[in-house]
Amino acid sequence: MDLFKIQHELIADRTSDAWYRLRTNGPSFHYRWDFGSGTSGAYSNISDEHHSHAVCREQVSLTMSWGMNVYTREERNDLHFDWAKDFVNPVVRPFWVDFFWNNALIDRVELCRVDGGHGTIPIPDVRHEVSDFEVSVAYLVHDLEDGQNHDHPGRYLETLEVKRVRDADRWGAASQ
Repeated sequence: MDLFKIQHELIADRTSDAWYRLRTNGPSFHYRWDFGSGTSGAYSNISDEHHSHAVCREQVSLTMSWGMNVYTREERNDLHFDWAKDFVNPVVRPFWVDFFWNNALIDRVELCRVDGGHGTIPIPDVRHEVSDFEVSVAYLVHDLEDGQNHDHPGRYLETLEVKRVRDADRWGAASQ
């Protein structure tokens, strides 16, 4: 199995029906771990983790986890995106979607919650563009979370006039 096949055929070209979402409590063992020293001495703690997980039905070596915040709470409070200012709730909450092969991280996509958590989209870059692969991952997460048709990623990207582009790093995964 190669990365090209995983990104193109097992992720970008599959719908949520190709994935089994694990709906279980307990640890996932995919944590963000903070450590260092401060005025109170040394510290080491788990500061965040993914809250959702799924396994590819066709190839169980491929799993995905999502929901871990990209930024700390303090950093998130300082985030402001001009493209989100017209939403009733302009807060943008970036999170990671991680793909694992035999539990080794093989790909990561940064998505965000917009419009008070109603929408899930890739974060547009400075050119106001997102890649086709990122959009396919946003749809996958949206559908795995039982999203509604009216709040799908395409509607938000169209409203924001975000341009979809070929993902050169992933050799055009999800491009038509």
